Amino acid sequence: MSMEVRKESNGLKNSIVTREELTIINQFTKRALKEDEVYTFAVRLCDNEVDRDGERFPRATLEELAELFVGKSGIFDHEWTAKGQAARIYRTEIVEEAGVCSQGEGRCYLKGYAYMLRGGENDALIAQIEGGIKKEVSVGCSVERCVCSICGEDINTCAHKKGRGVRRQGVLRGACERAGRV
Repeated sequence: MSMEVRKESNGLKNSIVTREELTIINQFTKRALKEDEVYTFAVRLCDNEVDRDGERFPRATLEELAELFVGKSGIFDHEWTAKGQAARIYRTEIVEEAGVCSQGEGRCYLKGYAYMLRGGENDALIAQIEGGIKKEVSVGCSVERCVCSICGEDINTCAHKKGRGVRRQGVLRGACERAGRV
């Protein structure tokens, strides 16, 4: 699943951190940070549309993921090491969009709000985010099971083939149930 960094207002205009935002952020720190030490930005984590792998997260799963993403680090290139940690998600919300997704559900996405420290090598990354160079991100998570969008059975045991469907509806793996871990 890919996501996109979107600079949006909603308390984040010009990365000005409100007292309320800073209070939330400081729940994840070892010492209380000040407004001028923190850079914040919003990211589109994932949505309920079919992705390039023929998978999707229904709204109910996005709601579960919303809780699981809070407190998680942003890393580079899916390298699960501490040295690649760049930012931390401090809150999330489900955002409604106009229309319906390809599966008939109202369009929505999971928006994450992330922070990082200003200064040092982070200033170069902040400049790249602000300049629109760094804007796509990708999420990783596990789910309890993925179900077929046609029969509702586990995708690994049903007779349908991913990407091939009945009446032009492709089989989707991503009608995922019960998000596991992020």
